[in-house]
Amino acid sequence: MTRFALYTLLLAALCLAQLPQTAAATEKPAAPLTIDTQAHEVRVTATVMKDCSQPSVCDWGRRFQAFFGAKGGKMEPFFIFTTEVNRTEIDKSIQSLGINSRRQIPMSEVQQRRGLKPTTQKDDYLDGDPILVSVRWKKGDAMVTRAIEDLIEEKIVVEGKDVLKPYTPHFVYHGTAEAINFGSGCIVCPSGCNGGIIADNSVPLKETKNYYRFDWNKMPAPGTKVEIVLKSVYGGN
Repeated sequence: MTRFALYTLLLAALCLAQLPQTAAATEKPAAPLTIDTQAHEVRVTATVMKDCSQPSVCDWGRRFQAFFGAKGGKMEPFFIFTTEVNRTEIDKSIQSLGINSRRQIPMSEVQQRRGLKPTTQKDDYLDGDPILVSVRWKKGDAMVTRAIEDLIEEKIVVEGKDVLKPYTPHFVYHGTAEAINFGSGCIVCPSGCNGGIIADNSVPLKETKNYYRFDWNKMPAPGTKVEIVLKSVYGGN
């Protein structure tokens, strides 16, 4: 090789090394499952789904099926956020942060404990450490984080009239579905449902009187990759 040819190759290599890296090369996709012990949270990648034939997705509907669930579960068609991560792994990750269940209710007890009655007792409710559920996604160059309740509208009926109100869930980790090996795939459920591992226990067990509707003016577009953040209220930043 001549001295001129060698000089040309070295100069070309130097120029290539100084080219700015593209965003695609520098940005790493989010890990499917992240356990953040400092923040005391579990982050799970998921995809936004929009099947308007299912309750609460595009119109008012009652439901106990999960808003967020694992692909392959029996209730998968109902999920608005679907993850490829196995629910068992998510459940173990939550427990690894010291988040505890206090009250699980097996399917055999649902009929006797469901709904609100004069005889309802504390043990008729699912219970466990409170969980904050939020959704995080990239919009343009910015990262957006929203509490899941900010993306959902709620309606109740009072004396025959519709009353729109803020969605005010109280999500707790109970872990029932994993304890009884219930294959729903459900992870975060409304209506006090015991068929997942996190439920809103501000309402009685499987109480489906309230109506829900996702606000697609606030939601990420269908197909968007998001992170579902499950954060303990105890500890972390």
